[in-house]
Amino acid sequence: MLVEREGDNPMGLRTIADHIMDIAQNAVKAGAKNIRIYIEEIPRKIFKFVVEDDGPGMDEETFSKVFDPFFTTRDPKVRKVGLGLPFLKQSAEATGGYVKLKTKPGKGTRVEALFHLDHVDCQPIGDLPSTFSTLIFSEGSVNWYIKRKKGEDEYEVTSDAVKKVLGDTWGNPVIMKEVMSIIEELERGLNDSSL
Repeated sequence: MLVEREGDNPMGLRTIADHIMDIAQNAVKAGAKNIRIYIEEIPRKIFKFVVEDDGPGMDEETFSKVFDPFFTTRDPKVRKVGLGLPFLKQSAEATGGYVKLKTKPGKGTRVEALFHLDHVDCQPIGDLPSTFSTLIFSEGSVNWYIKRKKGEDEYEVTSDAVKKVLGDTWGNPVIMKEVMSIIEELERGLNDSSL
């Protein structure tokens, strides 16, 4: 039985990786075809991520409400929550960080968030390799570009490169697991070099 502690996030956004997944999935649902995720981490100090998309963007009225709890542009029969961005803002600001959102109708949206990792209220980073793998394979029609930097080391993963290597095996669960293992190895390489 899962017992929620006081202060736990009821939406399941318990890690920074969960926030990245939420923002990226919102971009897909909005109709983006190209999504770029940039992550920069200074170990034990800061964690910053940017999610940029080429979706429809937002008008001024929508933009003015995106951080209001329970505001959503989706059909209320399908989605009634509207807490992703407010929770992200609350989580980042609790660490002394920030969330910045830039958008323009017809030009896409850019969400940037910064967390101070050394703050007592900072959420754990979470499972980035699973997040990246899930996004790449669950949204195959979207072009993904992911750049992860930790300290002085970095790696990049693109859906185009994955598709080129996999060819007709795209969607094969065994191959998908292997790709996730490769991303996990890249992540371990970052962790080993920044100790």
